[in-house]
Amino acid sequence: MEPPSYEEARLHPPALSSVGFNIPPPPSYDVSLHSPPTPPPTYGEAVTVQPDPFPVLTPPRVQTGVSSLSPNTGAIIHPTTQVGVSSAVSGRQTQPVVTQPQPVPVAVTFLRDVPAMVRCPYCHRVDTTKVTYLPGSAAWCMCLLITMMGLICGFCLIPFMVRSLQDAHHSCQHCGNHLHTYKR
Repeated sequence: MEPPSYEEARLHPPALSSVGFNIPPPPSYDVSLHSPPTPPPTYGEAVTVQPDPFPVLTPPRVQTGVSSLSPNTGAIIHPTTQVGVSSAVSGRQTQPVVTQPQPVPVAVTFLRDVPAMVRCPYCHRVDTTKVTYLPGSAAWCMCLLITMMGLICGFCLIPFMVRSLQDAHHSCQHCGNHLHTYKR
């Protein structure tokens, strides 16, 4: 069956008309857009200092001799703590001071292949270790494996240059004593 010719198609009404659908016309370009009733917040209103979720509390103190009737009652006075309130200094609010916690030295037996902060058992100083990388059993095994595969012309020396195959020897930077060897 062939499609109808252009003359025959003009004689028939279109299959779908906009009468069956309630589609409103698009808005005109002259109509202004609706503006919001309130302006957006200012920068100061949008960026506020959140209260500290972990305030530093002062420990309670024991007060003796509070009353004249019982001089040694040992009453415990709890300080009042206001969370999220900063004191005003000369009309300005102060920002809370954020400090980093001090690094904790690790035990000598937990040293890996990177320098770490330890307390030296010889000089008792807390310092970062000095690490020297030397070929260990992993580098020698890889060298032997590459040699057995037939790659002799310098390829067998590659494991001696790869740091992840070398042992890490930790020593104290102050006194120079050997602390630990991390073996691969």
